[in-house]
Amino acid sequence: MADGAARLGAMMQKHLKAALAAGLAQAQKEGNIIANIMRATAPRDELELVKSIRVEDATSYTTSGGKEINFIGVIVKAGDETTIVTNKRGQKFQNAKLQEHGTRKMPANPYFNASYRRRKTQAKSNITRAVKKAWKEG
Repeated sequence: MADGAARLGAMMQKHLKAALAAGLAQAQKEGNIIANIMRATAPRDELELVKSIRVEDATSYTTSGGKEINFIGVIVKAGDETTIVTNKRGQKFQNAKLQEHGTRKMPANPYFNASYRRRKTQAKSNITRAVKKAWKEG
């Protein structure tokens, strides 16, 4: 009985490793596709913003409420030190956010959330398919 349980445990570990690896690989592909869509739809005159769009591997992320959640996959980000703008009063703002949502004096140029929403369903479906296929092949 113990030998059968050990073999089952080893088989499950093998399937799990294959599924996690396939899921992460597909998540990286999908993240790059989404990032490319964002680059294509970002304002053309904001070259630094386009260059700042990137895909990063992640093991966790922090919610807007400050709670950290374990996570296996990638996160697409926009904006870095090169895209910070300063107003007349010396306040600093992230241009990536200003472009996405706009200001009182500047209309919004949505590129980030729109691109994510456009590809989200297909990305999730492709990742799920890759995980299921890897689990079966184990």
